[in-house]
Amino acid sequence: MIEISFAIVALALFAVILFTGIGRSDVWRAMVAPLASIIGSGFLVSAPLLGRELGGFAILGIAGLCAFAWMIGGAVRYNIMQVEPMLEQTPPPRQIAVLERLSTFTLFFAYVISVAYYLALLGAFVMKEVTGNGDPVMAKVIATALLALIGWLGWSGGLRQVIRLESGVVALKLAIIGGFLAALAIYSGELLADGASITPPEPHGDWGSVPVLLGMLIMVQGFETSRFLGAEFDRPTRVRTMRLAQFASTVIYVAFFALLSPLMAEAIQGSGETAVMDAALVVSPLLPLALTFGAVASQFSAGVADAIGGAGLAQGATRRLNGHQVYPVLVFISALVLWETDIYGVIALASRAFAVYYMLQCVIAAVATIKAGGQGVAVAWRVFLALSCAAVAVFGIPAE
Repeated sequence: MIEISFAIVALALFAVILFTGIGRSDVWRAMVAPLASIIGSGFLVSAPLLGRELGGFAILGIAGLCAFAWMIGGAVRYNIMQVEPMLEQTPPPRQIAVLERLSTFTLFFAYVISVAYYLALLGAFVMKEVTGNGDPVMAKVIATALLALIGWLGWSGGLRQVIRLESGVVALKLAIIGGFLAALAIYSGELLADGASITPPEPHGDWGSVPVLLGMLIMVQGFETSRFLGAEFDRPTRVRTMRLAQFASTVIYVAFFALLSPLMAEAIQGSGETAVMDAALVVSPLLPLALTFGAVASQFSAGVADAIGGAGLAQGATRRLNGHQVYPVLVFISALVLWETDIYGVIALASRAFAVYYMLQCVIAAVATIKAGGQGVAVAWRVFLALSCAAVAVFGIPAE
């Protein structure tokens, strides 16, 4: 019953997304990039990490992260509508231009780190499925080989061909997630029918959990990609689809945590970043394989997308480097991050890097609000968000 339901829901969602007007609409095409990043690797690692730190409060933790990301997204959306026209002026306002250039360099390094993050998880998922254990060294070897492949594809110009598959990969990922949620719902229903408990573990956590929670911002990152789709979509479309992507991802995350409640104890006790695979095995032997397939496809796609994004940012910011020069540098730095940290360290490091970028975007929004004669409340709010992002960058720690 569970396997059949999983297959029906996954196939139905995949067909609806790709073979109806939804998949051909501008709204979907504009949502693909932010949705691909927000519902990425964080989906599988979020539950065990937050579960270990907060127990039954894990669902509040993910809801809080999504709410924080939504508020930061508000500043980014303001910049799409108000700051982008300022930057197109000749000359642009000096303060805003300098801050924007600094944030561009920051985002480049954030993307470099996130490439290592995506591929490290991909290697871990592959090793878990192939060998039954998460050998960290072999996982890094796999990730390094894929980094070399991305570097070669970027050097040769073939990376753009890979990213054209992103819409299909995102549809596949969402279909597998939808099927997984349906399987979890049926599993919970069967437990209730048998009189078993589906409540989550005992809630716990203290002030020491806050820095760990801050270090997980990367899990709900990705909405900022809407800022860089100006060549394809107008500003109102990008703002609208960023909101839709963040709303959809929040619903998916919260539903996932709610439905995983009866398996949260297994996820907490599982092995590292592949703990959800261990929990899924309790529901059905089919689910870990399906999740691995979806995770590998989405991880590589997200890694490629961030590599292209990072290379584009470096070229635009320096105005000197070309693609042949950028990709080897990007891959080399990603490889250093990969081998010098474990997956939990990479998550915290990537969260810090993106937090600095978001801080600068909030500062830009505050400066632009002042220049536009905006209200003091709006300025104070954006300054508060900037300080909150600075706190993530300073105090966020690995969830080990």
